[in-house]
Amino acid sequence: MRRAPGQGPAGPQVPQGPRIIGSVRRSHVASTFGPGAVVDFRAPASGAPLSGLVTGLEEWDGAAPNGRTGLLHFQRTYEPRLQHLLRVGGFRLPPVKEASDESWTDVLPVVRFPHWLMCPVCERLAPADEFSFDPNRPERRCASCSRDASTTYAVPVRFIVACENGHLDEFPWTRWIDCKCASPRLVLKTTGAGLAGKLVQCTNPDCSGSPRSLEGAFGKKALVTRGMRCAGKRPWLPTAPERGCTMNPRVVQRGASSVYYSAIESALDIPPFSPNLAQVIGPYANDVMKCPPEDWPAFIRINRLEEKSGTSKEELLRTFEEWRQWHEGKEADAPLEWAEYRQLKLSAQEPVDKGEFQTRPEPVPQELEPYLDSVVLARRLREVRALVGFTRIKPSSGPFRSDNNSRLGRISVQPPKWLPAVELRGEGIFIRFSEKALEAWEGEKVRARAGWLASRRTNPHAEPDEEALRTGPRFLLLHSFAHALMRQLSLTCGYSSAALRERLYVGNDPYGMCGVLIHTGSADSEGTLGGLVRQGKQEFLENTIREMLASMSWCSSDPLCITCAVTLSSPDNLSACHACLLVPETSCQHFNLLLDRAMLVGTPEDPSVGYFNSLLAKSS
Repeated sequence: MRRAPGQGPAGPQVPQGPRIIGSVRRSHVASTFGPGAVVDFRAPASGAPLSGLVTGLEEWDGAAPNGRTGLLHFQRTYEPRLQHLLRVGGFRLPPVKEASDESWTDVLPVVRFPHWLMCPVCERLAPADEFSFDPNRPERRCASCSRDASTTYAVPVRFIVACENGHLDEFPWTRWIDCKCASPRLVLKTTGAGLAGKLVQCTNPDCSGSPRSLEGAFGKKALVTRGMRCAGKRPWLPTAPERGCTMNPRVVQRGASSVYYSAIESALDIPPFSPNLAQVIGPYANDVMKCPPEDWPAFIRINRLEEKSGTSKEELLRTFEEWRQWHEGKEADAPLEWAEYRQLKLSAQEPVDKGEFQTRPEPVPQELEPYLDSVVLARRLREVRALVGFTRIKPSSGPFRSDNNSRLGRISVQPPKWLPAVELRGEGIFIRFSEKALEAWEGEKVRARAGWLASRRTNPHAEPDEEALRTGPRFLLLHSFAHALMRQLSLTCGYSSAALRERLYVGNDPYGMCGVLIHTGSADSEGTLGGLVRQGKQEFLENTIREMLASMSWCSSDPLCITCAVTLSSPDNLSACHACLLVPETSCQHFNLLLDRAMLVGTPEDPSVGYFNSLLAKSS
């Protein structure tokens, strides 16, 4: 599914009115290309390169047709537990345009960013307003280099400025060379290789500035040493006021992955929230909780919920009561994964078939009984993934739901009443580890290795308890196991590695959890094919895990990988690299951080560090 963003005004000379300039997949809008992300397009008529910044939720509402703003929009979804956690009334699906519908007006707006362009022929460097353009055309052309039938289009500059608080700004081209001209005429000459060969100079004869290369521009304090501070700009929120910022601005490349790390919260549909009627009565969830139980029959009658949901009043009252018990109980304040973990744990005892949640227990292979407590095959799952914000420069491995997370870039000016989200439907395998085996394994040597990772990390924004959990042996083991299993399953289950996704259940008392769910994670190209569930059956799972451990026992980057030499420059991992543990970042909840292969198979010097060491020894 695709959506078409509209190009907003790029400068005062550009005529008003939206223009369709491209499309992206719906699932990308709620992840890598959400509000605040830089997206590259091609002009429809000429193919000229364009660079846009996806705007915030207020602009989404401004572009909605017929006043269908917020949750009045017809493309919406609900998940009560996730709504309660994020304190919103529901979720909007990014709009989808049918290719044959020429009258479609529901598009997502983008604004031009960066505003500075460069001519690839004469190397002129100037704001977009200073290049030539045709009415209602977003591309810009260099008039002096365009001859007859040949047109030279200006391209977006490669360098922009960002800070760890999520702000974004143009590269300070004139200040970089101390140009104080009233009408600067800048060029970006290529005189050699690398940044040292990129020379910025002003060709105005009266300019007092000196030519300067871009060498050293990517340094952490390259701008600060020249007296440049972050201006706190948020160009994706046109109506947001600029605020001062204490973070050091950093020069980054426009297309670098560090420009946008999406912050996503997700939840699975589980009983009592999983029946299909939750989609019908989801808009009324908050009102139901505010309404006394004795008034529920009148509430059902007034809102015609029996007719809308095709469900009897008695069934609706039972659902309301289950919601109320959850909302007023301790589980409402528990980690979001806790209720899912309990439901999956109970599913190991008997099959469950309730709407979007269909599971059945599977016997644990005999050879794996010392390590695993239960296996559950999920034939049908629904996951709602909501975009709550983003970070820049550095990803965050902690939860994004905290109100005091100052690094989280905002996707709206006002606190949102709804959030962009996508629905994923598919299948999965849930594996619960043995508590007794984990306690026996978590000895002094294992804790010392995990402590080494904790000492290498520098995460001043993390909560101490959360950081201790995520750098503990149990989290490292389950996270590494999930990655290793996804890599192995992608070879045998029929899904690509990018279509699989992990969901970790790790926690300490009173919410002790020790499980992993591997499920399909594609919203619009792969659903329930059956191949993943098949690999979770008893006769296949043992071989899958044995083959996984065999592949983890040796990496093509060893001995550099197992000795952690390859992660010296990225201290958020121990023994992990692209040849063994890393997966597509869309498959990982933690941006490929907090991984250690040795927690699975041990090290050459001490194999006992590995949780599955004895099983691996039997197989070899």
